[in-house]
Amino acid sequence: MKSSLLKGALLLRRNIVALIASLVILNFVAPRLPVAPFMAPEVYEQILAVNPYPALLLSLAVYAIFVLQSMSSREFKESIAQKEIINKIRKTSEANQLNARILKRKLEPNAQQRLDNMLRESNEIVHSFLTGNKGHLKEQVVQQSLKLTSAYITLADMFRVRSSASNAERISQLAKRINANTGNMNSVKDRGIADELKRVIDADERMIESLKNERLELDKMDARLQYMESTIGMLKYNIISNLESEDILSHLESDVHEADVLNTVLNERYDERREARRARL
Repeated sequence: MKSSLLKGALLLRRNIVALIASLVILNFVAPRLPVAPFMAPEVYEQILAVNPYPALLLSLAVYAIFVLQSMSSREFKESIAQKEIINKIRKTSEANQLNARILKRKLEPNAQQRLDNMLRESNEIVHSFLTGNKGHLKEQVVQQSLKLTSAYITLADMFRVRSSASNAERISQLAKRINANTGNMNSVKDRGIADELKRVIDADERMIESLKNERLELDKMDARLQYMESTIGMLKYNIISNLESEDILSHLESDVHEADVLNTVLNERYDERREARRARL
């Protein structure tokens, strides 16, 4: 914030104008005026021609005073803080759009449409903020909505990965293999072969159970994705209609926190299951 404040004060038009004006006055106007009771303008011109640095230093001192005055101004500080918030919102929105474009290429058509709708409504929230009133509460709501959009993209990507690894077709294939191996085990006379078939059947049954549990988690993830889509739609309506409130912000912050926790927990569970499957293999 301090670096942004200093940079903004240095580049402020008023301060640059003050620097240029002081340079012009000290170098072109002052030589034509009696600068002291015992110093004629001609003498001042000669001094300035021999050593122009005092005039330059004085101009810089004037510029520094204006810069310091700007940095101490509450109005100027609020203006810089507002610009930083706007830049942060724009960058976050652009990052979400980039991540969404990357993810969209990997999704099924229905999931692509849902992602497009989510991103479009998120962009409309940002556009409404940038082109309308920028109150503190509205800033917070917009920032949280962007965090929720980011969490949605992360969860949608995880849902895609886990859906591809867990589907009804795999369960059906495993069930058919269990039935076939059960029939072979009952008819085979060699005890060693029967024991080996029993191990395969047990492994397939555990896999089916694991896939069913995965399916339940996927259903929960999809329900959460739908809830996040509805939340963004509600936020868009409230932001455009200027209906934002502390209650909305509180619920939104809670939703963002829950989404982050869910992503973390699901990632940990997914990694644990992958490691367990590798260990069995």
